[in-house]
Amino acid sequence: DSGSSQLNLYEFNSKFQAIKDNDGVVQVKLPGLAMMYDFAVTDNFAVFVQPVLKVNGMQYMLSKEPGKSISLEGESSLVHIVARPGSKNAGAMATFQIPFDGVPDANLQFINAYEEEDGTVVFDAIRSDGTQSRGSSSNTQWPWATTLDNYQSMASKKSLWRYRVHPQKGFLSKDCISNDQVYFGVVNSSTSGQKHRYMYAAAGAMGGEVAPPQGITKFDLDSNSQKSWFPESYEFCGEPMYAPRRGDDSEDGGYIISTLFNGKEESSEMIVLKANDVTSGPIARIPIGIAVPHGYHGCFAPTDDANWAYEEIERRAKLADKMETRGSMWNEVKSDFSGLGLRFDDMEEYFGDLM
Repeated sequence: DSGSSQLNLYEFNSKFQAIKDNDGVVQVKLPGLAMMYDFAVTDNFAVFVQPVLKVNGMQYMLSKEPGKSISLEGESSLVHIVARPGSKNAGAMATFQIPFDGVPDANLQFINAYEEEDGTVVFDAIRSDGTQSRGSSSNTQWPWATTLDNYQSMASKKSLWRYRVHPQKGFLSKDCISNDQVYFGVVNSSTSGQKHRYMYAAAGAMGGEVAPPQGITKFDLDSNSQKSWFPESYEFCGEPMYAPRRGDDSEDGGYIISTLFNGKEESSEMIVLKANDVTSGPIARIPIGIAVPHGYHGCFAPTDDANWAYEEIERRAKLADKMETRGSMWNEVKSDFSGLGLRFDDMEEYFGDLM
């Protein structure tokens, strides 16, 4: 429909196959142009936050550049609670306004969400204030920035928030957990979609002022406390990843893994911290042998899926290379062409383990 967007919510099983319920997909209509960076899930719902955007149609006709034709409005964002494909009321949606406090709730980085006993949906997210400190455009070349002033001219203020909304009663509250400059929030994956006590994040070294991610911080939501570790002034941590410790099922009984970039030597390490003793710093530092650009993402997989042999890595790398080199052909349609840039006789080679 004109003036609306369609959200397709897919759900897959552990083999990346669509679940049987509702063929693994629900579709809902959203008002206006919906551009959403991230979402979270609970046992029964998927949670989306939609900021209000203004579209300049004339600007788009002249420039053909969507980025120059869309602007963020200083208004209340919408939170959509969508029943997951495998839930009882699959596809049902409740939408509520998030009270506007002078900063639009846009570009949220969801950390986790869960349902309380009375049905209230709680989600924690890192919120950007939507502005750049000095209005400069971002840099897409490495290094992203060379001085603190340079970084602050491109980066926006971030903070950690908790939102509470009930599918029938409406929006309940939003509270700032920490005004510190934080990035890349994560929880123990065993609590994903469930109630959590601890959160971990990369943190700037200047409290609430804009600064690049440098240390590792831990939030205890039960005691409303925060503990952090910071490396040397020329060292910068990336995204923290939670790795469980065998034989310990407690929520913070595992490890925090991150990359650490040494700006003086222009080299990187993997660092390991005890999740229940972040302030003591790394218990292990493993040189990588190369410089990993600061800010790269990562994840931890405890299964054999992460232990690929060289041949498997090479096979999957070929798929990525082929998709990239064929990118210009994605809009071409032929009888033997798949739309991924692959001929159908390639499919068995690259996707044989999924087919």
